[in-house]
Amino acid sequence: MDSRDSSSSVILSPDAAKDSSLGEDAAAISVTSALAKYALSSFQSGKFEECIDILIQLNQKKLNDPKVLHNMAIAEYFKNGCSNSKKLVEELNSVKKQSKELASAAKEQVEAANPGTNASVSKDQFDSTVTVLNIAVTWFHLHQYTKSLSILEPLFQNIEPLDETIALQICFLLLDIALACRDAVKFFAVFDYMDKAFGGGFGSQDENGSTMQHSNLSKTSSLLSSSVASDTLKSDLTAADSSLCEETLDYDNVLAEIEAEKRMKPVGHIPANNLLKTLGERSFSTIDLKLELQLYKVRFLLLTRNLKLAKREVKHAMNIAQKRDSSMALLLKSQLEYAHGNHQKAIKLLLVSGIQKEAGTTGIFNNNLGCIYYQLGKYQSAAVLFSNALRSCSSLRKEKPVKLFSLSQDKSLLITYNCGLLYLACGKPLLAAQCFQKASIVFCKQPLIWLRIAECCMMAFQKGLLEKGNNSAERSEIRLHVIGKGKWRQLMIEENGHVELSGSTQWPKLSLPLARVCLSNGIYLLNESLLNDSKSDVESTLSLGINETKEASSSDHGEASTNSDLKEAKGGMNQDIIQNSLSSFKDIRSLEKQLIKQALLANMAYVELELENPIKALSAANSLLQLPDCSKIYVFLGHIYAAEALCLLNRPVDAGAHLSAYLLGQNDFKLPYAQEDFDPWRMHISSDCEETLDSSTGNARDSVFLKPEEARGALFADLAALLATQGHHDQAKPLITHALALLPNNVQATVTAVYIDLMLGRSQDALARLKQCTRVSFVPGRLEVRAS
Repeated sequence: MDSRDSSSSVILSPDAAKDSSLGEDAAAISVTSALAKYALSSFQSGKFEECIDILIQLNQKKLNDPKVLHNMAIAEYFKNGCSNSKKLVEELNSVKKQSKELASAAKEQVEAANPGTNASVSKDQFDSTVTVLNIAVTWFHLHQYTKSLSILEPLFQNIEPLDETIALQICFLLLDIALACRDAVKFFAVFDYMDKAFGGGFGSQDENGSTMQHSNLSKTSSLLSSSVASDTLKSDLTAADSSLCEETLDYDNVLAEIEAEKRMKPVGHIPANNLLKTLGERSFSTIDLKLELQLYKVRFLLLTRNLKLAKREVKHAMNIAQKRDSSMALLLKSQLEYAHGNHQKAIKLLLVSGIQKEAGTTGIFNNNLGCIYYQLGKYQSAAVLFSNALRSCSSLRKEKPVKLFSLSQDKSLLITYNCGLLYLACGKPLLAAQCFQKASIVFCKQPLIWLRIAECCMMAFQKGLLEKGNNSAERSEIRLHVIGKGKWRQLMIEENGHVELSGSTQWPKLSLPLARVCLSNGIYLLNESLLNDSKSDVESTLSLGINETKEASSSDHGEASTNSDLKEAKGGMNQDIIQNSLSSFKDIRSLEKQLIKQALLANMAYVELELENPIKALSAANSLLQLPDCSKIYVFLGHIYAAEALCLLNRPVDAGAHLSAYLLGQNDFKLPYAQEDFDPWRMHISSDCEETLDSSTGNARDSVFLKPEEARGALFADLAALLATQGHHDQAKPLITHALALLPNNVQATVTAVYIDLMLGRSQDALARLKQCTRVSFVPGRLEVRAS
């Protein structure tokens, strides 16, 4: 498989001898032109030192020519094994600045020589588009998608006058970034432009290999053969926001739906054809470009979860790819089956794609197969596959000569995140936390990564794996700093907000205070994201109103409008379908964020209770209960945590009000939630993983939540405990009896029953219950008794 991607290739500047001054001797032009071609040939052959030597000669003939300096920077970068990308960015920014200064100086000279005229300088002579594009490409390789996007957007806004090959490069890179950031709206804006600008000739061309030629071949821009493929969040993980387990943090991101944030993120995009090479040659097959756009269309539909339309479009891609490299189409089809839950079919398609045979894509194969086995509950097999995927990524980085493609194709941090989810599901919080902390380098702006690390802390606490001895200073959320001396001595209090932990050389040890910090970070980032969403909604509404006004004002031009509509109908996807996909995706993303916020607030309330901060716990619980459309399970947790916090604040009446929300009559409770509310949160039970134990019963659990009947039993137990603390032991007795009938092995309920029995003078009943509560486990031993 050709391991190159048209969207993310570094571009070597056109002939550095071009645009020489008019007075220069023709022979000198010929020499510099020959040197430039020789340098390009050496570069493409991997002879970087030889290329640099030639460029030095060119620089002597054309002192400080920005194009020569640009090419020298890139050649040096590859000579050093692509080891210092930030230095390359600095050098390219310097070249960009120099180009602007030269253009400004040239313009002043022309104006001085021709005063009073509107003289202009040739834009091509000092054009820095290629330099700017390469800066964006470099940030893309480093998975710095936001920086790359900020550089590309101005180029896209002024893309019309650009060279066609450069324009395609910009568009493809923007598509990859939009997928990596899971920005469906931006993706469609770029894709729609490409389909109209470059797709208009599809119907009239021979689909078996007709080519599109540009008339000005002298402007050919040669592309480095070691370019890349793209990311999810998701990430070329086409998919779920919540990544591996449908958590995309993305990145070409996560596949499928969030479904309680339980799925894994398969990696999606890899280069599928020779489009890069043909783009560089400035002559490319129409069918290749059509296939590339079709594959991006499928990825867009997978991103927006329009699986029905994606199935149709991937079939179309398979038809286009006949007698060509169809690995990418097969990979996307495998992702489609994965999203449908057809895991066996997804495995078959993944194997047929053949990507496991190429060194550059073996990691993607193992990661995706590991995700499927995770969904099947085969955790040990998934762990082996993820380990193999990480090993493949490591060997890819060690390849000599180093390829720029290897940097962006390195999915090691994404796979490490997937490993974290796997370990968390297996009940191994310490290993999971190590994985999440490594992955935070890329995902630090995603609320979900902070939720996962907090979950590791809480699981480790419940398993008794945390170090003992948290003192009161660690438990207190308020930290005071003493500033100054004497009468200038002041106390400074830290403000709540985002705390930088990601990328630290050494993370703090797992603890409940660390869980609090992580949850605070998650809430902060999620609120920022929701605020940005609301701003974008306002902007889109204003934009829609402007567009409607324009359409109304142009309604007189009937014939022109009809022709335009016909053209739009021929190229691109149906606008109604696209808008429905975007709207549906927006709703899905909104639901995902709501679930994350519910989890963050519920966990925050739990952590604050454990840290003996009932006021903060009550605040988090009330915030949870005030969320619109909050799930019934989290509403139940909100009431329970609020009641406990109020008890600690000596407000039993208010605590009883929260518990009585589920009362039926005086001595009965309704189910706080139904079985259908509980089922989506059930976990795979696998012999490969450590059992997740209920801290109150010591029994293995298959869900992070109580079953509906168990939740009802918890309400009986809590109300009984509340009444007992108020001295109403007779009223508490039938309630605790109901609780033990539903939760016979619950330690807290048993202790409450013992207390009530003692207060009622039933010491023998209390003693019998205490004997049931010893929790001594007898396990078979391997010691053999031998005769002396």
